[in-house]
Amino acid sequence: MDKNDILLIDKLKNNDPDAMDIVIEKYNQYVVSIISNILYGFTDQIDIQAVTNDVFFSLWKNTDSIDTNRNTSLKSYIAAMARNAAINEKKKKSHYELPLEDHIIGNYSEKYDQIELRDLIMRSLKELKKSEQYILLKYYFQCKTVPEISNELGIPQSTIKTNLRRSREKLKKILIERGYFYES
Repeated sequence: MDKNDILLIDKLKNNDPDAMDIVIEKYNQYVVSIISNILYGFTDQIDIQAVTNDVFFSLWKNTDSIDTNRNTSLKSYIAAMARNAAINEKKKKSHYELPLEDHIIGNYSEKYDQIELRDLIMRSLKELKKSEQYILLKYYFQCKTVPEISNELGIPQSTIKTNLRRSREKLKKILIERGYFYES
């Protein structure tokens, strides 16, 4: 740990509220980014802020457990806390059926063609079975890996891969039938 981190942690251990203000100012956006990436599609911005607040509150409460002799930085320590808090929140909110709403697929662009494309994808996804929707949303919009989806559902990875391929083919067919064709 570098000297600045050690000094900051010492101030936190002495319950210096100014030190906590410094930590929050320095790492808030970083923590929000980590939590948002993990919870994307599972929750809204209010819950993400609540988890962020919990991370900093836990840091404040548990500063005595930080070992300044380790070679990790304060940033790494906070990142691990944020990651764990987000994963715990995600486990609380996990369920098999995901509603097809704007916040799941995202609102990446306000350009008309992007809004139209997002709506087309949402309508097309609704024509698939719930299990097909689930796998596509998890894989493409929440960036889950095949092993992660497999663990969540308790289904072999080979089955997930097969279902993913078939679901992708069905979705492609629906999109083409509706007049959408993408050239890469």
